Amino acid sequence: MIDNIQNNWSLFRFIRLAIGLYLLIDGVRTEMWILIAIGIAFTAMPLLNIGCCARGNCAVSPTNENSSYAEEGTYEEVNSK
Repeated sequence: MIDNIQNNWSLFRFIRLAIGLYLLIDGVRTEMWILIAIGIAFTAMPLLNIGCCARGNCAVSPTNENSSYAEEGTYEEVNSK
């Protein structure tokens, strides 16, 4: 858990943290509870390094040349009149 907080910091993670802190501080200042909840969520995500793409879940794996997706299709020439 501590390793998640200390390692793998990137520019985008700092930006997410700054947005979360801004929303949290602005929510406390204006006493908007929904904004405070959103700010807590947006601050916790970069601190704990969680989210949809935090662990490379959005990465596309390279295709193997021998896979069925890489096969060349067959085409038939159609003559137009």
